[in-house]
Amino acid sequence: MKMEDSKEKKVKNQFDLICPECGVGNSKGSKNCLVCGKNLEDTVAFLEDDSFDLEISKDAIIEYRKTFWGDNRTGKVNKYSLNKIENVEFGPSSRFIFIYNGKRIVLPLKEENLRKKKKKKKF
Repeated sequence: MKMEDSKEKKVKNQFDLICPECGVGNSKGSKNCLVCGKNLEDTVAFLEDDSFDLEISKDAIIEYRKTFWGDNRTGKVNKYSLNKIENVEFGPSSRFIFIYNGKRIVLPLKEENLRKKKKKKKF
């Protein structure tokens, strides 16, 4: 490995705490996002998926919708309060399923993200 590659990897790893709200990389241990000011300590988990980004905070699951190509966010945000979520399950074909206000919500996750959520099972 070249010295340049090593430096680049070190810099990249220093900013791998992604802000769920604006998408900017922050340094490990940051309490607030350096761009938008969001409290990063409220975020329990953050997953980047194909059609949405998913933030799990202390009190809600927040879904940030993306364009068809998955390259940009649309601006549509769905927020599901944890105290109103029932019957959480991981269904077939990488599905994260729950009931919210009497409505069934199904979020298709990448296999790697589904494995991460199954390990934590923190809902």
